[in-house]
Amino acid sequence: MTENLSKSNAQYKTNCKKILELSPKIRYVGVTNKFGRTIAGQLRIGLTPFLKTEEMRNELFVHSMIYNIRKNYEKSIGETEFIFISNKNVDIISFYIDELVYYITIDKNIDKNELYTLIEQTKDLAIS
Repeated sequence: MTENLSKSNAQYKTNCKKILELSPKIRYVGVTNKFGRTIAGQLRIGLTPFLKTEEMRNELFVHSMIYNIRKNYEKSIGETEFIFISNKNVDIISFYIDELVYYITIDKNIDKNELYTLIEQTKDLAIS
């Protein structure tokens, strides 16, 4: 059995859809393994992705590697709660749960208070 697939890919796909339902400002939700390989992902219907397929594959790999590298010194600074990246066209949040990276893109116009609530709600769904 591959790493942490206690849930099936269909269950991760369902979780991605549930996370998308949390806010109309969420553009994309993806779940990858620790090597950046996509397990499940869902783009909001009617939206065009900003990244091409190869660019997205590289982006997910980079996020996975960030978490893998940071694990080496979490004992010193504590576990990474989430990563937030602000780009000109979109904001990105990712977090690591049970050896999986949850990668979420969000419209730029989200209120920062709403953002933190969304992070907590997303983590709760990911854990369930």
